[in-house]
Amino acid sequence: MEKRDALIGRVVVDTVPMPDNVNLLIGTYTYSGKVLVSYKTKEDIHTADFYNLAVLNDDGTDFRAIFSGVIPQKPKANGIRYMPYQDNTRVLLGDYVLECVPDIDTCTSATLVPVAYPSILVEAARTTHHWSEVIIAPDNKHMSWTILRADLSAAVAIGVLERRADHYTIENIQLINNINAFEHDPANPGFIIPSPLRGGEVKQFVQGGNAISVVGGKDNSTTDTIVQDLSSNNLTQITNTPGYDETTIFSPDERLGIVMSTRFSKHTDPAIFGLLPRPYGIYTSLGMISFQYMYAVDGVRKFRPGNIGPVLIDVQRSMHEEGYQGIQLTTDEQNWVYVSPMSWHPDGKRVMWPEMVRGSDGSQMRLQTAMLPDYKPEPPVPFTLTTDHIPYGIMDLTVLDSVNPNIEGKIAGKHSGYMNYFRYVSGYSGKTEAQFVNFSDDGENFYNGYEKNHYNATEGCRYETDLQLIGSKQGEMNFRATFSALIGSEPVRLLFDADADGKPKSYGYATYNGITLNIADLLE
Repeated sequence: MEKRDALIGRVVVDTVPMPDNVNLLIGTYTYSGKVLVSYKTKEDIHTADFYNLAVLNDDGTDFRAIFSGVIPQKPKANGIRYMPYQDNTRVLLGDYVLECVPDIDTCTSATLVPVAYPSILVEAARTTHHWSEVIIAPDNKHMSWTILRADLSAAVAIGVLERRADHYTIENIQLINNINAFEHDPANPGFIIPSPLRGGEVKQFVQGGNAISVVGGKDNSTTDTIVQDLSSNNLTQITNTPGYDETTIFSPDERLGIVMSTRFSKHTDPAIFGLLPRPYGIYTSLGMISFQYMYAVDGVRKFRPGNIGPVLIDVQRSMHEEGYQGIQLTTDEQNWVYVSPMSWHPDGKRVMWPEMVRGSDGSQMRLQTAMLPDYKPEPPVPFTLTTDHIPYGIMDLTVLDSVNPNIEGKIAGKHSGYMNYFRYVSGYSGKTEAQFVNFSDDGENFYNGYEKNHYNATEGCRYETDLQLIGSKQGEMNFRATFSALIGSEPVRLLFDADADGKPKSYGYATYNGITLNIADLLE
């Protein structure tokens, strides 16, 4: 299928052919431009933790198996990832490194070498997954990984992956996420102020290896791609839609990106939660983001009609052009749905991602490519040694033992008013509430009203808001949204049956900048 963009030109989407005996699991470009695939065959499809790996060209030719065997999954691991090294001789799998001789493309011998994560992070009582995502820097040394926890949701670490006699160890480890989400406001004694929100799911080293593309939040109330600089305190927001934007994988010249996003999915896009911009909105959404993910992403993969991308973007337009959407790359959203990872060919004119048949649980997969024949890439961003001098890095890993996500206080508007903020977390349940009282940062626009977010993984999430914005910009949020439980036999849904007060469990609307969204539009 061919699409066209005024600046990028033609975008030609196609499927990578696979041999008949290959039951595809996943695929990604390597730094040499080959395609690395993981797959099953009829001989091993029922063997636990058994994987085959092969390389081929993206036109389906020159298929070459490089590894077959059991890759035991460790407790608290999040499966297997496929992160090729820039040196093209190794692949970081999560708990292992696959070493290929002489290289990945022409591998005649492959060795599986375990990675030893620090026990203080793995064995901590609050750690639910010692990694959920892993990435390897282009310097072939530094790796970063996200740790899922019962207190912070996610912690992020970075370190140097060093080869030992029979394993890899991680040295010079630093935490690069927020430990305390709030601090005392030095300009307003007795008030608190949010710290910049660092961390989240790590997705890609960028800027030559000295920044990381993460799933986070900054100016919006829903998730976005943030580039977190490692050599300074800079945080740069890349995506800017009111719905659920997660991963952005950058092209070699970092002018283009491919994004996992709900922006083209009218009936599953949770844009109503982010339509009205509001100060520190990502902080009032904490606890609800998992429910939005399970509804808008996991539910779409399993059974719910919808679209989670991927979307091809011009990075600068995405950052600065209001209303910019990019190019939807999905060609058959009725049957196929995106799964990770996304990757770029080193020539900067080809991008790749897997898709699965909705509801197949990954048993029916295909590998898609988008070719950009008219795009003229600039030279790739040069690779550099990733810095160890991270201004906000924390080397004392024991700080995670004293994390207290609970907070209560007032946040002052920069011009007038204040916001009462309250957050309480206990395991997998919590409450977040915000009360705006004539809150204004610019003296032109004023917020009054409230947001309340109460959640419990085994019971559900209830979000209520009655919030008005008046001034040169005007808008309103007046709705209730009730999600079913995260944990249980049934998938997460938005509930619309009658609540105890006689009103629907989900009802109401949000309006801003001439756009009105109704929660009823998400009724299944």
